[in-house]
Amino acid sequence: MLGDLSKAKRLFEDILVDRPLLLRALHGLAMVMHKNHEDEALFEMLTKALEVARKENRVTEERNIRILIAQMNVVKGNLEEGLRKFQDLVDDNPRDFRPYLCQGIIHSLLDKAKEAEEQFKIYRSLIPDEFPQRGFLDDVVLAAKTESHDQLKKEFEAQFSYRK
Repeated sequence: MLGDLSKAKRLFEDILVDRPLLLRALHGLAMVMHKNHEDEALFEMLTKALEVARKENRVTEERNIRILIAQMNVVKGNLEEGLRKFQDLVDDNPRDFRPYLCQGIIHSLLDKAKEAEEQFKIYRSLIPDEFPQRGFLDDVVLAAKTESHDQLKKEFEAQFSYRK
């Protein structure tokens, strides 16, 4: 967050030595690598983590890493690939609200309001009322539905683009 990407990368890598499936560290390292234009290495790193999760039969971690891979495709600008990966996640477990939320956001970025609303409707039907970040996620849905396509895309790129 302070802009020292080299130090951040080292710190995330150090954390992952001890806890190779820690999602927050995987996400942080993936974002640093993206900002460093290391997208190929980023996906290799996530694929290796996915293999570890599968080998150790860590089902929850495997699914979380698959979601992270799909999200990183979106961050990289591969919206259609992200949609495909999120649909695979829905096919594997249609009760998980997260892929529907992400698909709704992608459809909003693609200026497909009807498809976005369908995904957001399923998301709302599945997310538990007591989910800790529900208020924040509902605000994300509202922004995706109400902001113009251009404004939403500009905010998304400002948040995730390495072209700063």
